[in-house]
Amino acid sequence: MRDHIRLALLIALTTTLLAPSGTHAQETGPMEDWPDWVKEAMESEVRKVKFRTARMPVDTIGAKMAGKPEPVQAIEDGWYFLSDLKAGSPLECYIYTTALDLASLTNTLAENNIAAVARGAGGEIGVRNIHYTDAGVIDGLPYLALEWIYTVGTGAQTQVGFTKIRAAVKGDIAFACSHNYLGYRETFAKAFSGFIESVEYEIPTPAPYYEEISLLDYRGSGNGVIYVSFTEDEDGDIKIASTEASLIPVDASTLMTSDGITISYATPDGELINSISVAVQNGEIVSNLSLQRNDTGAWVSGGILQGKEIETELDGAIAPASELRLLTTARELFAGSETSVTLDMWVPAADPTRFLQSTLTRDDAEVAGQGKITLGPISYLGHFDENGNMTDAVVSIGPMTIDAERIWSAGNLVK
Repeated sequence: MRDHIRLALLIALTTTLLAPSGTHAQETGPMEDWPDWVKEAMESEVRKVKFRTARMPVDTIGAKMAGKPEPVQAIEDGWYFLSDLKAGSPLECYIYTTALDLASLTNTLAENNIAAVARGAGGEIGVRNIHYTDAGVIDGLPYLALEWIYTVGTGAQTQVGFTKIRAAVKGDIAFACSHNYLGYRETFAKAFSGFIESVEYEIPTPAPYYEEISLLDYRGSGNGVIYVSFTEDEDGDIKIASTEASLIPVDASTLMTSDGITISYATPDGELINSISVAVQNGEIVSNLSLQRNDTGAWVSGGILQGKEIETELDGAIAPASELRLLTTARELFAGSETSVTLDMWVPAADPTRFLQSTLTRDDAEVAGQGKITLGPISYLGHFDENGNMTDAVVSIGPMTIDAERIWSAGNLVK
């Protein structure tokens, strides 16, 4: 196992777990049925990838591009980069200076590129297969990767297209690159990594005092990534932000995307102040829910759920656990003599109309730090460290099983 996953990761997982269903990269498109010349072309790579500074019209953002970049062009909410990579077609990259959903962005760019290839060839898309999905971290940014291989019919001739997309998002800035040509998969991966690592931009303040990135592995059915940050605001309260993005192939030619964001505020001792949660599936908002107290002190849970407006008043005497309190509780449980503890939690992806009881149970008689979390219909089995954080988690609901593992962090969670 590697490092530790925050307990809050398990709460964020419910956005994906409860979506309609149909870490490791998923190579979903076998090449056995493709012609030999396609297989050979897929092995093509550029021997040496050289990076050069891209000429920007502003000095607030800088970046380097693989190959020979052209002057950068301004686009709506960002910048467009074009470079000759000597890889059959140009390398295209983008910097967006606005908040974007990672999975939706990755899928939209792929669809736009596939359509552009078809238009350029003067034909129509025929057979198409998801060739590859992946997720990971580059220089502290979570990213997703998506590859499609497809045919383009142009009358009597059939051509083969191959589109590769990689995108990364953190806060109000997003990065993406695309390449449309058979092969050059490792070349493109290196070009994207180098682009991200070279980018210089202004970091918003206040910066998080702790942040982490975890991978989601759908065991052969897709990939996802979760980014979590803790930031102290000007009033001394703690802003806890969690964003999730997943690419889930439903079948060889159908991709489901899932994005989610949850932002909660808590007092330094862990008392929940308010929370908002938004879930997006296939680019469409399916829920936009919030929890806050009204003038009488009661909790009000409301918003949009599956296209319907809801509002429910919850018992104001209940103090639902924030993620800070979850961490403290887990730490105290494993340090003490009790075997389990139960907390009230607001989990909108499971049921926004009530507080769910979450039970943490020690199961460390034979395996140090092992424990189980039961949250409504969902159970998690993982390992905790001395800080109350999980080192890994296996989550099961119905036929779906997800492995979660933290792969990057910065700062100190326990202040």
